[in-house]
Amino acid sequence: MASIVTPEKIRNVLSSFLLKHERAENELVKLRAATSDPRPDTEASIAEDTKSSKSAVLRSHKSFLKRLETFSASTWFSKPAELSPLICARYGWENVDFDMLQCVGCKTFLCGRLPMSGDSEDYNQCAEKLKKNIVASHERFCVFGTFPCSEEFCHVQVEDVVSLSASFCERASALSKIQDKLPTLNLQYLEDLGYDEGQAGAYCKRHLMPDKDISPSAVTLTFTGWTCSSTSAGILMCVMCCRKIGLWNFASSGANFNAEVSSEDESSISDEDQGPKRKRQKITLSPIKESFNPVEEHNIWCPWIQHHKVSSRSSSSSVYSSPSSSSESSTRDAQTNASALLQKIPAYIAALKSIAPGLMDNNTGLAAGMKKSPMTEGLRCFRRALETWSSPKASSSNSSHQLQQSPTTPVS
Repeated sequence: MASIVTPEKIRNVLSSFLLKHERAENELVKLRAATSDPRPDTEASIAEDTKSSKSAVLRSHKSFLKRLETFSASTWFSKPAELSPLICARYGWENVDFDMLQCVGCKTFLCGRLPMSGDSEDYNQCAEKLKKNIVASHERFCVFGTFPCSEEFCHVQVEDVVSLSASFCERASALSKIQDKLPTLNLQYLEDLGYDEGQAGAYCKRHLMPDKDISPSAVTLTFTGWTCSSTSAGILMCVMCCRKIGLWNFASSGANFNAEVSSEDESSISDEDQGPKRKRQKITLSPIKESFNPVEEHNIWCPWIQHHKVSSRSSSSSVYSSPSSSSESSTRDAQTNASALLQKIPAYIAALKSIAPGLMDNNTGLAAGMKKSPMTEGLRCFRRALETWSSPKASSSNSSHQLQQSPTTPVS
């Protein structure tokens, strides 16, 4: 006999299903509490973590240098300092074409062409507009529109002695591998500032890198921000502006190069193999520069040659203010005194003084020191004495010679 379906039985069946569903939800809540995962949407959390890690990679120093290397003088030139490749790379832009930028995050394109500088008013207006677009042209959710790279990437951290010393040793080790290929350096500007290459090499050997034998030329290049390229041993590269210089364009300090080479080497080819005589063409190469200026070869916007304000330790700049002076005058004198204690020097000089304190203090160079040495002064005095003693004989011989040559006039 079939069972009779009653409303009570239907209610019991439905309640059993609801009870199972409630038990499953309770078990899921307990499992989440045990794993301490307050986020129910796992896929959304993974996507958020991926996005944050990607933005961190794009804002890293390695990615910043990679974007900076895309800029060149042929595709991004005649721009003010506020639109230098450093500023563009800091806000995520890379140079993809002539006066054309693209963001590595949101893939937005930005035209950076400016009018000719003949019309200064129009040029300044377009430059100001481009400065704003460098920041505001990103997409809404682009990370560079709100969080650009650190501003420290655009400056030499002259106060961080530990980081400067570590980077100095790294660059010097790279340059020590190509010491025989380094060019002859033009040190006129550095010597005027009180830099002596021989003393710098001795200081590096004594204090900074005693376990390595580094030439003074390599030390000078290291102090001015140059290193050897990781891709080619014949290329010098600046670590801040990423400028690359081929060593074949400069005369080496260890060998001399000729500007002209013959297309056929007469010594290597015998007369039998030459066949009929013909004119040999000479290939004229680009002229090789005699010396390499480690300061002027940087890009004009390179942080190494930008001036930094550092405190001057001269005691003569202290100002005394009388107690009877007014508060306004004392404040003005204090500001004047503070500005007088600051001096502007290039970043590579400030970094050199941080890494090697005392190297350039009261240092006028070896040549200037030799000129002022007591031995040199004694030799000069001895030479003047010899000239003084020999001058009467010379004058008497000259006078007698003139008397012999002068014609005698008859006496009337």
